[in-house]
Amino acid sequence: MNLSVSRLFAVLFVVLLVAVAPAAADERVGGAVVVAAGETVDGTLDAVGGTVVVYGTVDGDVNAVGGTVQIAPSGVVTGDLLGSGGAVTIEGRVDGDVDVGAGAFALRESGVVGGALDVGAGDVVIDGAVAGDVRIGADRVRIGPTAAVGGSVTYDSDDFAYAGSGVAGTVSRADLGYGGSVVGFDGGPGGLFAVPSWVGVAYRTLAHLALGALFVLVAPKFAADVRDAGLTDAARSGGIGLLALVGVPLALVLVAVTVIGIPLALLGGAAYALLLWAGLVLGAYTFGAWALRAADADADADADSDSAWRALAVGLLVVALTQFVPGGGLLRLALTLVGVGAVVTVVRARYDGRDGDTGTGPAGRPSNPEGDDVAA
Repeated sequence: MNLSVSRLFAVLFVVLLVAVAPAAADERVGGAVVVAAGETVDGTLDAVGGTVVVYGTVDGDVNAVGGTVQIAPSGVVTGDLLGSGGAVTIEGRVDGDVDVGAGAFALRESGVVGGALDVGAGDVVIDGAVAGDVRIGADRVRIGPTAAVGGSVTYDSDDFAYAGSGVAGTVSRADLGYGGSVVGFDGGPGGLFAVPSWVGVAYRTLAHLALGALFVLVAPKFAADVRDAGLTDAARSGGIGLLALVGVPLALVLVAVTVIGIPLALLGGAAYALLLWAGLVLGAYTFGAWALRAADADADADADSDSAWRALAVGLLVVALTQFVPGGGLLRLALTLVGVGAVVTVVRARYDGRDGDTGTGPAGRPSNPEGDDVAA
């Protein structure tokens, strides 16, 4: 890989590690992260996986992100639970506060929360016990007859049902800023700070723009080659991206099965997250270039850097708009797959070119290490 591209990815990689790597924590990442029955984790557990399940004991806080996050009936968390995922379920005991942002949340009949419960989710079911107050922003809320809440319940939902008399305090509706989707942050005392979904979209768009700007400014030739690879054969790039999307997590799980492999898996997980992010941004850049060319507004896309900025802006605008329309996630996935596949194609072609295996770039153009702004 060429020097400036290597520097770009090195800087981004370090920034991502600093952002996601807390100190003095048990960090676990993989397809499935499991605290086994009889196992005790001393201190904070930071877990990222397709499935995160606690059967044993975590003597501290749990920060979990996964497709599903579950505290099993035998599971015990002596501190707080900060969870995010497609589905978060508590069947065991959490002695501290619980802050959750999820597609669906359930506190089962056997579940116990020793502190306050703050939830932002699409669907919320409470059948267990909560010692403190409960705050909920959701599309649908159900508080069952077996629920026992020691404090008050405040909700923001058009579909709310409360069966029984298990709430010791008041049950009231308030505007928590929930507008069909919430972005949750740990607000400390007082619980979840909920903001409208468009604020989250704007924040993510600015982050995407910052990453895209790095590519355009630091490695424009690399970004252009990725764009050209995606435009030349989007189907092939998408296929390679799909293989990477599925294959890399499986490889990380295999690496993580050994003790020495856990740090490598954590680094690999961070690199994988960076690859997916770069794939989405460069996929959007590719789409923007295609849209401008199709509209004949950018017939000479390689003539000047302004065209790159226009393509990036158009692509990221489309990505932002897809978050407000049904099925938009499929387009974002497609752009990510094409972008990831194109990145892999370009990096491999340049690596082969450096070793003398090929003399052409990803778009079929002769390699020119001497004149390339991202030369080896």
